[in-house]
Amino acid sequence: MASLTRQEIAWAASVGIDASRAEWLAACPKFTRWDYEKKPAADRNLWKNGRFYFLRMERRGFNYLERLSTDLDEARKLRDARIAQINLNTTNK
Repeated sequence: MASLTRQEIAWAASVGIDASRAEWLAACPKFTRWDYEKKPAADRNLWKNGRFYFLRMERRGFNYLERLSTDLDEARKLRDARIAQINLNTTNK
């Protein structure tokens, strides 16, 4: 368990978390879910629903979906062509 300072324990108590729970939370990894930046670039912006692969992007709070193909390789080609057409750069940083 990670040892917390008195100030951190006092803050945890002020928000209703006991000291043992606060220590457990501090010991957890910082990122516990699949992060967008960690997703392989080969499948970025591809979403499968049923048989079809979709191009899925979120821009300015708007989700953009476009049905691509049932074949993964063809869907990747169509996705790359569509991204080039709308001039978006989605490479890993």
